[in-house]
Amino acid sequence: MCFLSCYALAQVSTDVFKKGKPEYYKNEEVLNRGKRYRVHNNYLTAGPGYLSSSLRKNIQQAIGIDFQFHIRQQHFQVGALMSGETFGSNNNLQLHVGYGFRKEDKNSNLAFFIGPSYISGVLTVSDSTTYGGIRPVFYSPFGIYACAQGVKKITYDIGLGLEVFAEYSDKQSLFGIKLIAFFSSAYVGPKRNYNPNVRSEHQR
Repeated sequence: MCFLSCYALAQVSTDVFKKGKPEYYKNEEVLNRGKRYRVHNNYLTAGPGYLSSSLRKNIQQAIGIDFQFHIRQQHFQVGALMSGETFGSNNNLQLHVGYGFRKEDKNSNLAFFIGPSYISGVLTVSDSTTYGGIRPVFYSPFGIYACAQGVKKITYDIGLGLEVFAEYSDKQSLFGIKLIAFFSSAYVGPKRNYNPNVRSEHQR
């Protein structure tokens, strides 16, 4: 069901945004500072942050990792987010997959993704009938997750940025922000005298 939803969104976006986009060329490259980089590349983001959850009184510390990949000119994301009272602790684990949009140039990378999520977490509630006066309450709903990323590049394929994210399910709603490191698969090699995969140089 999730795959079909993402595929349908991809088809709609292809029809709507096809006009004005350059023709897709799988091996297309750009030149930057004497090096060649893939135009159609994948990338990884990871980093710590803070979030506010409707289930908890205190601000939670979080850490997340996401892999963003493409199928032709369509962009997808899979990732995980763990949060708790301190970094590395875990009272809420979330997995998500999304479809989105990406705009990249030599200085920045901007992206937005939205899609379904799965959450697994635990709360402690007061219970006078149990030893210690508390008991765990587990939850595992499905929800909707969205995020927006803004990255300032250090080199063409490495950067630092911020990501804002939100999630909604019938169990909780949350909103947060992360500091993210950006690593892409764009690097190909040094510039050559002739670069056939650079659009201005190759003959179609």
